[in-house]
Amino acid sequence: MRSNRVRGMYGLLALAAFGCAGAQVTQQSSAAPISAGPPTAVVVYPFAVDASDVSLNSGIFQVAYRNMSGEDQSAQQLQLAHQTAQNICVQVAANLTQKGITAICLQRGVPPTGDNVLVLDGQFTDISEGNRLRRMVIGLGAGASKVDTVVQVIQKTPQGSSELLDFATSADSGYMPGAGITGPAGAAAGGAVAAASIGVNIAAAGVKNVTSATGYLVNKTSDQIVQQMVNYYNRQGWSS
Repeated sequence: MRSNRVRGMYGLLALAAFGCAGAQVTQQSSAAPISAGPPTAVVVYPFAVDASDVSLNSGIFQVAYRNMSGEDQSAQQLQLAHQTAQNICVQVAANLTQKGITAICLQRGVPPTGDNVLVLDGQFTDISEGNRLRRMVIGLGAGASKVDTVVQVIQKTPQGSSELLDFATSADSGYMPGAGITGPAGAAAGGAVAAASIGVNIAAAGVKNVTSATGYLVNKTSDQIVQQMVNYYNRQGWSS
């Protein structure tokens, strides 16, 4: 009976720590559309992660990319960034479609088609996978993962192109549950191996999605972007 109460207490602590993960959107600018009619589709591109990605789309339409350089990025970091960009692209397109907004994820460099489409593009300003072991063992935000983006939404019509939205998103793994806050009294005295074992068990019990690299942050970032699009559609009366 006592063990059940203890396990329940650990679960509540883990959920409380899970709730501390951060996600926010900073709205920077919004403009009226060129055409009052609803767009036929939203084209989503995987966000740029270095200067070479920017060059692929810069010839298609003008986007206010921030200064980017891949000089300080390792091959492993670039692989993680491109994988994250592709995951967000696919997820944003799928979630928009589920909400009644037709959307497709195109590879960078492929021009959009249609007389009235919205183009959702952007770039990452920070991708940090963090340190999974430190998160699970220590908790309290140590080794936290982070994904920051800058997003632009452009309307393309026969009359020309215009930027409708420009906003930034930020998502972090927050105060991850770890042995330091969810383990039983005296567990830390058992050494690093015991603490790590407790952390792994807790993660497997209910917070695996949060501790798995940037998977949780992909979900949060996608949700933020989709919500901004839905809000804009609602303001323009485009929602069915």
